Amino acid sequence: MAILAAVASMCCFAAPAMANNHGDTAWSAYLKNWETSDTPNRQKQDASYAYIKADSVTKNRTIRAWALGYSNNDVKSSTVNFTTGQSRKISQYAFENNGYKPCQIHLRLQNTAKYNDVTQAWGVWSPDSV
Repeated sequence: MAILAAVASMCCFAAPAMANNHGDTAWSAYLKNWETSDTPNRQKQDASYAYIKADSVTKNRTIRAWALGYSNNDVKSSTVNFTTGQSRKISQYAFENNGYKPCQIHLRLQNTAKYNDVTQAWGVWSPDSV
């Protein structure tokens, strides 16, 4: 009976599930030459990839994106290139580097080439992916 009670009590206490911050947030960028544009910081809640999608990029140009920590600290991010209609997952180690605890990240965007006019782009992103 004691063993049955012990097993039953273990089944009642599940480890808390970690929330995943994969909801889409809008971003927009106004890129001149090699200037960069940042998304706002959001909380990273797990070790998944960050995600970005471009709904529109001027003249279907290619832009690049990578992740940075709250104070622009290095999170060992990959760099991805994309254009209108494309989505990418960005590997980075912000959550792991923070002792597997939630932390803040943002994405940095930049043209992949120098253009004579401005590149306007917008879409959605999330710090965590499904």
